[in-house]
Amino acid sequence: MNVENSVLNYKDLKIIQNNEMFNFCIDSVLLARFWKPSKKFQSIIDFGTNNAIIPLLLSKYTKAKIVGVEIQNEACEIAIKNIELNKLSDQIQIINDDIKNFAKNKNNEFDLLFCNPPFFKVAKNSNLNKRSELLTPARHEVFIKLEEIIESAKIALKNGGRLLMIHLSERLDEIIYILKKNNFAIKRMQFVYSKKNQDAKRVLIEAINDGNDGMKILTPLYIHNSDGSYKKDILEKFGD
Repeated sequence: MNVENSVLNYKDLKIIQNNEMFNFCIDSVLLARFWKPSKKFQSIIDFGTNNAIIPLLLSKYTKAKIVGVEIQNEACEIAIKNIELNKLSDQIQIINDDIKNFAKNKNNEFDLLFCNPPFFKVAKNSNLNKRSELLTPARHEVFIKLEEIIESAKIALKNGGRLLMIHLSERLDEIIYILKKNNFAIKRMQFVYSKKNQDAKRVLIEAINDGNDGMKILTPLYIHNSDGSYKKDILEKFGD
């Protein structure tokens, strides 16, 4: 397959992207920065890593070993190139596998799990991306559904391990139900808005495997000022 790749420079990282696939976006930054770095997390996994953007971002804040799992061969090839380009092969490993299959043999192995999953369910009237068969699985639940992601996270995480996820706020009731069903306790939640006086677009969630009840709703996060420019605290997440 012929692909058009570009290289993005961000935080001293060189990130290869394919314009027909998932690209670097603010969701990845928000999810990576939602975590409070700590040395107690020594084994980290990213479900659906695509071009390894989240492991690359995390490498700026931790020396822990990081595994990225991705089902698409083309995405894995780019992810591996990104790891090698940034000389992070000793810290980050990319696995080309279905998340559901991978989790079967990784029982209670990881301290921390990140996931920026496909947001949209697939139905008869789904508006699938016709331009790129590579982009569709990153946005739509073609290969894995939300419930399967959380079930796989339940297997892969240690007792007390943490799941960090970003998703559509409109699916929050479903997310809470599935997390509770799998005995995850939500500890922190933050709604993400494009601008003030608009509905929330995203929600950031941190949940603990077999954790105790008790949840904090954090201050809302606004991305843009009224003129469309980025808010100061958002720029700080990109810059520091």
